[in-house]
Amino acid sequence: MRTVRMLGEAGLIDRLRRGLHRPSSVLVGIGDDAAVLAPTGSMRLLFASDMVVEGVHFRRGRTPAPWIGWKALAVNVSDIAAMGGWPRWAVVSLGLPASTPVRFIDGLYAGLERCAQRFGVALVGGDTVRAPQVVIDVAIVGTVSAAHLTLRSGARVGDALFVTGRLGGSYRSGRHARFMPRLREAHLLLQRVPVRAMMDVSDGLASDLWQMSRASRVRLRIDAQRVPVHPSAKTLEHALMDGEDFELLFAVRSRDAARVPRRLGRCPVTRIGSAIGRGIGVELAGRSGRITPLVHRGFKHF
Repeated sequence: MRTVRMLGEAGLIDRLRRGLHRPSSVLVGIGDDAAVLAPTGSMRLLFASDMVVEGVHFRRGRTPAPWIGWKALAVNVSDIAAMGGWPRWAVVSLGLPASTPVRFIDGLYAGLERCAQRFGVALVGGDTVRAPQVVIDVAIVGTVSAAHLTLRSGARVGDALFVTGRLGGSYRSGRHARFMPRLREAHLLLQRVPVRAMMDVSDGLASDLWQMSRASRVRLRIDAQRVPVHPSAKTLEHALMDGEDFELLFAVRSRDAARVPRRLGRCPVTRIGSAIGRGIGVELAGRSGRITPLVHRGFKHF
């Protein structure tokens, strides 16, 4: 069995570079100190990064290498989609134990490249280092027009809140690694209705509602009966707390709520609540009508 130690750093980089597509926007790709990219027109640039760590986000014995690679890039594509943009270029840095099998790296990069091809991303560089466990750190650059740029800080009192898809049970169902970023859905939405605020649901709906509340300085109220629960979650608790759904949470003016379609392609869209006042806070309206604070009790890194 060949390992990363046998290849060496130069051999590993050369192996990773082979087979990656290179669009005309990439003037200089992998192999120099930095990539040289050529954005078009007057578009804004978006920059985001996410790290996927063995033992935290995946287990090598349970998640196939191609799906780990897919996830490492897809979480970044999801961030760009939530900003109303298009993903363009990404760099991938790997931390690897020297004993890592080469076949694992081949599978990892097959998943990365499949995701890159699916969403129009060019993999243009990165770095490799020795590490005690596998770490995949992806940084992505996207473009967005000023008219479509959406921030999580744009929600205002009276706005209606929506989510795409169904929530919860991502680990139980395996969707945490096999999810499809809502890039197409985000752009279908932006073509139909002015979106005031938007973000992806990565840390769990409860946590991400708090993030939108803090960023927009508005209090949010969610109707428990409207939260779309995924069949693999079964309970509202999991739909609110599990995380790694990578759906879209967005706000529109109340007068525009009727213009939001019930489906974006095959993806369902559900109205779940509204922004009820100024300040910071998230409330849950239960089936009985009782209103209680919604406290996030899901996974936290620290």
